[in-house]
Amino acid sequence: MDNNIIGPSPYMHLLGIKVEEAVYPRARLVLEYNKNLTNPMGTLHGGVIASLVDAALGCALFQDRKVRGIATVELKVNYLRAITEGTVYIEGEILHRGSSMAFGQVHIYNNGALTAIGSATYKLKVKAL
Repeated sequence: MDNNIIGPSPYMHLLGIKVEEAVYPRARLVLEYNKNLTNPMGTLHGGVIASLVDAALGCALFQDRKVRGIATVELKVNYLRAITEGTVYIEGEILHRGSSMAFGQVHIYNNGALTAIGSATYKLKVKAL
């Protein structure tokens, strides 16, 4: 990953998200379960999972040297299983990038099981040719 293109944001640091690998159009992130990020039932909060989707796809997009800025215009998460311990692996991929919009999908795993699937659409600010 070229840290001149993107480095972990303060929000990613706050959540404890680590970038394991990022090469356009993919990014792989890791998060250790933290009880401070849970809901009252002790499972990882749904907002954290949504943030993982956005972080993975944003990280993947910023590996494209022409992308100078992004705005999330739509984000969707299907929650499949609760996360109550262990390491969370986040795999994001940009499936389509046009001149002004991009779309990607994320798979989130915990203890070897698929726990969530997310997708997002982004408005892009790109470097002029």
